[in-house]
Amino acid sequence: MSYTGVLELSAAKKQPKTIISDCYYEGALKITRPVYLEQNLPSIYLIHVGGGYVDGDTYLTNFCVEEGAELAVTTQSSTKVYKTPKKPVVQHTNLKLGKASVLEFLPDPLIAYEGARFIQDTIVRMDEAACLFYSDMITPGWAEDGSLFRYDWIRSRFKVYRNETLVVFDHLLLEPDEDLSGIMQMEGYTHVGSFFIVHPKVDKKFLDCLYETLEESQAEVCFGISALPGGGAILRMLASTTRDMEKMIARAHAFARRELLEKDVVVWRKY
Repeated sequence: MSYTGVLELSAAKKQPKTIISDCYYEGALKITRPVYLEQNLPSIYLIHVGGGYVDGDTYLTNFCVEEGAELAVTTQSSTKVYKTPKKPVVQHTNLKLGKASVLEFLPDPLIAYEGARFIQDTIVRMDEAACLFYSDMITPGWAEDGSLFRYDWIRSRFKVYRNETLVVFDHLLLEPDEDLSGIMQMEGYTHVGSFFIVHPKVDKKFLDCLYETLEESQAEVCFGISALPGGGAILRMLASTTRDMEKMIARAHAFARRELLEKDVVVWRKY
């Protein structure tokens, strides 16, 4: 299969820090050189050189974080999906985490414009002692008539295998109609987001404290938290602005880093 963009990256532990041991990219996908905002933790920024996803684009991204390694991944800017009159845009992401590894994968929002169709498939295979923080945000793009929800549909599938056992299968389908923002759907909100925490130390006490921490936030966000089997949680959010959603995810991320990794928050300083 021919892809519009391909990115493959491996991170390995080289005492005392993590290094990028292997990296390959072609087409519309690139990355920056790693930045060490923490002494031993490389942060990388994903770049789409074409400015946005268009009709029929396909992308493949593979990340491997080897035993004991730590990696933080974000994007340079929001992912923009434009009109797809013939074929939807398809993005495949594979994440592999070795024993005692840590991957923090927090991209900027996906913005779907009028007539956009988008399929996102993310598969995570991780050791039971590994840690994953993963966020996903979807926002409606600008339409000529000024209305919201003009994209055709967005389908996002997120699977987590722990020691080859499927422990998470999250399937989100957004297909706008005249009632999308109504009761039992978006409840009047326009933005939807998720934040996954997969870590063996996540228990009821952690979930209760996380909920209390998020309740104290001043962001105008409707949210809920669910436990994941084997140690983990999913935070689901509805909001009216990207800023409110990013604020909530940042708060949850900072809490998880402090409680599970005993680390302070990292500011990526993208803007």
